[in-house]
Amino acid sequence: MHRYIASIKEAEAIKAKATTRVETEPGKQMQYDWKEWHLPVEGKLVKVYLHEVVLSYSRKKYYVSSLSITSQDVIRAIAGAIEYFGGFAEGLIIDNPKQMVITHRKNGAVCYNDEFLKFCGLYGIEPNACRTYRARTKGKAERPFYYLQEHLLRGLEVNGLSFFDGVLSEFTEKYNARPHSDLKESPDERFLREKTLLKGIPLIEPAILYDRPLRKVSNEGYLSWDGALYPVAMQYCLKDVRVESEFGKKIRVHDMGGHLIAEHTVRLFDKGIRPVHPEHDALNDAFRKKKEAYRAATIKKFIETFPQLGPLYGEGLKTAVTANLYWHIDEIMKYTLVYHTADVAAALCRVH
Repeated sequence: MHRYIASIKEAEAIKAKATTRVETEPGKQMQYDWKEWHLPVEGKLVKVYLHEVVLSYSRKKYYVSSLSITSQDVIRAIAGAIEYFGGFAEGLIIDNPKQMVITHRKNGAVCYNDEFLKFCGLYGIEPNACRTYRARTKGKAERPFYYLQEHLLRGLEVNGLSFFDGVLSEFTEKYNARPHSDLKESPDERFLREKTLLKGIPLIEPAILYDRPLRKVSNEGYLSWDGALYPVAMQYCLKDVRVESEFGKKIRVHDMGGHLIAEHTVRLFDKGIRPVHPEHDALNDAFRKKKEAYRAATIKKFIETFPQLGPLYGEGLKTAVTANLYWHIDEIMKYTLVYHTADVAAALCRVH
């Protein structure tokens, strides 16, 4: 009896692991997935996420990296792939992370993330979450990650994320040009037969789905974002702005009217350092020149008002009160608004 039951369990286990290969028709399906990797950047390990979108028929792939893994990062990656392909397939095979799927029941009922579902609706894409714990359902996306890992990521060190993005883009082009091990054709060759069957990109702007949280610019013209400070035009001091994060690597700052007012690459290793504000030097220089002009005008007016007494009195006053010279002159000049200039000059002579 025990042997019989064991044989049944073994048969069921084998049946559950059995996998059938499905070759998809051109333009019918694409697959999406991501992989986490710790990349040495400037000698320090940085967690990056590698997004991959692949057309199931041609195996043409698109890669992009991010520092965060939000629903909006996923949407940006897929939207970027659609731009890269020049169109999109009808269906999209995905895994079941919370960024895309809220619940996937055993009976097959799926509740998708609202942001992700709205994105699919905008394009007319049919999402299809693979069965839980059955990642091989999207094997066309899973297997290339191993190639990416072994032929690019392992042992790679970069001096900056922008350089890595360039390396990743170059890798993508080479990967799509090399013959596929099973199909004996390159993805680029097969894509020539698939691209005309892809759906055209609709006239929509996926940015309407991207969150732009509210922030306030400091009185010094800085915006605080993820523990770092970024300069914004001084005209926005103490005003509310909206910030859009792109893959956690770049931020775009918009005024309340939606106009782009600043764009910054996210700083990874110097968050505690306040960067130089490009307007501060100019403003400080303008203030210094204004102050010097005011002082020169004050002395000139004093001498013109008291031509006999002015120069000598001014020098004596400067010695007596030092930095308060201009305040004292300003106070003396106020008396000329009430008394005759000659009377003020006589009083100064007595004091002097």
